[in-house]
Amino acid sequence: MDAAIASRGPQSGSVLKSTVNRVAVIGAGGAGLAAAQALAARDVEFVVFEAGSGVGGNWRYGNDSGLSSGYVSLRANTSRRHTTFRCFGIGKTKSFFPGHAEMLDYLERFTDRFDLRRRIRFRTRVSQATPVDGEWEVTAGGTRERFSAVVVATGFNSIPRYPDFPGTFSGVQMHTHDYRVPAPFANRDVVVIGLGCSAAELACEIATVARSVSLAARSGSWVVPRLWGRVPVDWFDTRVGSYLPIDVRRRIFSVIFRLAAGPRRGTGLPALDRRLGDKPITVSDALLPLLRKGRIATCPPVAELRGDRLRLADGTDLMANALLYGTGYRTTFDFLPPEAESPTNEHAPLYRGVVSLAKPGLFFVGIAFAHGALLPVMEAQANWMADVVLGRLALPPLETMRRSVERDAAVRARDFDPRFGFIWDRVPYCRSLEAESDRARRSPGRPAQSAAAPTVG
Repeated sequence: MDAAIASRGPQSGSVLKSTVNRVAVIGAGGAGLAAAQALAARDVEFVVFEAGSGVGGNWRYGNDSGLSSGYVSLRANTSRRHTTFRCFGIGKTKSFFPGHAEMLDYLERFTDRFDLRRRIRFRTRVSQATPVDGEWEVTAGGTRERFSAVVVATGFNSIPRYPDFPGTFSGVQMHTHDYRVPAPFANRDVVVIGLGCSAAELACEIATVARSVSLAARSGSWVVPRLWGRVPVDWFDTRVGSYLPIDVRRRIFSVIFRLAAGPRRGTGLPALDRRLGDKPITVSDALLPLLRKGRIATCPPVAELRGDRLRLADGTDLMANALLYGTGYRTTFDFLPPEAESPTNEHAPLYRGVVSLAKPGLFFVGIAFAHGALLPVMEAQANWMADVVLGRLALPPLETMRRSVERDAAVRARDFDPRFGFIWDRVPYCRSLEAESDRARRSPGRPAQSAAAPTVG
């Protein structure tokens, strides 16, 4: 199939049979572009399906795919030194922490540097991907095609999750996914529910226009600014340092984070209830200072909606006429059949965090959480996946993969909060995937010797 036909796709109603190693990549955000680059570098035939009209995923502000949660003031939580693919650097940016426009520009340049755009079918949403006769039949834009493998690279921050509060609320309600600018909250009494990165950052922005802002969080989270003085905090997270045991790194970063953030007292936040890194760390430059100044208040968790007020967990009522839900996302892949056993926030039975155990030929890239920049994680997953697709890296028997996944879960329960089903120790995880890819290039066609071992010991 030549490039022009691949770009247009087949005519409606037809079913195009696959050729050897013809791969469907779903999504053209960071993960999808990493997968495309890795496949292209190995001369594997592929097509990228993208629901929107451009690349970039979450970094494309106003993405017409409807899946982006980007807002006007969005910028990276990690520094440009780390927020980059190893095969193509981001270059200079206006600040240490690129805004969404700079990140989109980087991903556009990445796309063109590796000539990926002609392989992407824009405005083509995948509605179904089904295993058929040892292949995958993908339905997108009203047409069906056969592929030898499917790579899901849609991310996991597009389907908002709402708490199931009893009662009704008469004011404005919005999820952080739908937030763009603070104007809808002007002169209102706002309650922000949650203490993740988006909730913290947007609470600070809303405080510039609202009459009052209260932050309702169920549990304590580590809150850290991007900078310690003039130095990005993530500069202390190095590949050399990652060889230290995770508990040693935890102690070191606990000191660094406390020095960078200042004292927690006087903020009103719930006490820390987990070890550093057990769950996502909240990155916000302004939250702690605004809490100390009283510009943002804290309140107990919300228990019930009562029209123009909220019943809190301590039995008191709080007047409010606007709610912002920073309550995270549901990890769902509606285009996959139930028997694919897709990963969820709590349970991700994927070998090496990439390969489906339930259905051969199904891969996931970018369905991972880690402390720090995720683009290098996506790149490591993508290269490992492409080596498997090419046949350079052989997969072990299913039972061996299953044992490895079980051991990954045990390591995760030891090192993190086990409720986060696809959280990884970032740099050791990348190093493990890279090492298997390197060995496969030297001895192609063999499974890794440590195939049954946990991905990160």
